[in-house]
This record gives sequence, structure tokens and C-alpha cells, in this order.
Amino acid sequence: MPEEDLTWLAHRAAEALKGAFNEVSRAAGLADLRDWLVLALVSDGSQRTQLEIARELDIDKTTLVAIIDRLERDGLIVRNVSERDRRVRIPAATPKGVEVKNQVAVARDAAISARLSAIPADEHARFHSMLWSIVEGP
Repeated sequence: MPEEDLTWLAHRAAEALKGAFNEVSRAAGLADLRDWLVLALVSDGSQRTQLEIARELDIDKTTLVAIIDRLERDGLIVRNVSERDRRVRIPAATPKGVEVKNQVAVARDAAISARLSAIPADEHARFHSMLWSIVEGP
């Protein structure tokens, strides 16, 4: 039975959460979760090259360029010249981009809470901690 297979369950749970996240991302004008991930990363104040962003988010470089192009076209990010290397561009969120990132984060939290409603609220932190243990590994 598939529901007894932890890998299957983890995959299905991740897909359910990803679907909920994609829904709120699209409602805010983003294409999907990946747009929000890029926007969130370039909003944190750190300067990262596109290659560094691609590696950190595990997104193919070609796909990342398309995401950044779309976010820039929509006025959510700008590409600044790197202070270290004038040939390199550093994506950064615009004020509008930060606003959209924050809006999606609030909607994401509500969507995730709805998906987790079957788990008692006082166990959410424990569940989160267990998931993080799996991600970190032994």
C-alpha cells in the first residue's frame, strides 16, 4: 500500500504543500513557488550572483534567467552591477518586490496552516522540527 511507504507519503505531502504555495503565488501575480523563492532570496540584503542564486536554490541556470527576466519585467527586481566584477549582475528586490514577497509569505502561512489543520496546533512546531531533522540528516 502506498500510504505505508514513507517516501511516497513525503513526496505527496510536499506536492500538496507546493500546490498550495503555487496557488497563493499565482494569486499575487507570480508564476509559481520558484518565483517567490528567488524573490525571497534577493530580498534578504545579501548580494548574490545569478550563479550563486541558482546553486543555492538548486535551479538550473537557464531556468533562473527566465525567472529573473520575468521578475525584472514585472518590476519586482532589478539587476545591479557587481562591485567586485562589472561583468556580473546582482539581482535585488525592488520595494514592490519586497511587498509581493511579504504578501505571498502571509498567504503561504495561511495556506500551509489550512493543509496542516488535521495536525493539532500544539504539535505543528514538533512536526516542523521532525521534518527539519530529515532535511539535515544524521
